[in-house]
Amino acid sequence: MSRILVPVDGSEHAENAFEYAVEHFPEDDIVALHVIELPEGYFAAFAEDTESLPQVEDAKERGHQILGDIESLAADLDAEVETEIISGNPPDKILSYVEDEDVDEIVIGSRGLSGVGRIMFGSVAEQVVRRSEVPVVVVH
Repeated sequence: MSRILVPVDGSEHAENAFEYAVEHFPEDDIVALHVIELPEGYFAAFAEDTESLPQVEDAKERGHQILGDIESLAADLDAEVETEIISGNPPDKILSYVEDEDVDEIVIGSRGLSGVGRIMFGSVAEQVVRRSEVPVVVVH
């Protein structure tokens, strides 16, 4: 039995990736992972604990809603899913989760940054594809 990781962010693309994973890996363990991106810059530099900043608390609440929606979708698809929520830089955290939790494959939605930000930094999916040591399926 393989362990399949599906990073989720509440987008349609992430939902499509989850549905793809359920359809193509019905016998495997599927983990839906939501990464809360911690703030950077001025406010974060002066905060003793960025995890307790109000915007991070709001993001955690939103993350739990996203994972709840994935659990509901899994129930509708008659599938089981494990959910995890962590904080940090999304590509780094996704890849460290893969390594730490013995994930065999990643199924990720194609949604990422847009415009200039995407050109300068690349999307999360692009960074994961470039740096992953396990197979990655990108779903539109």
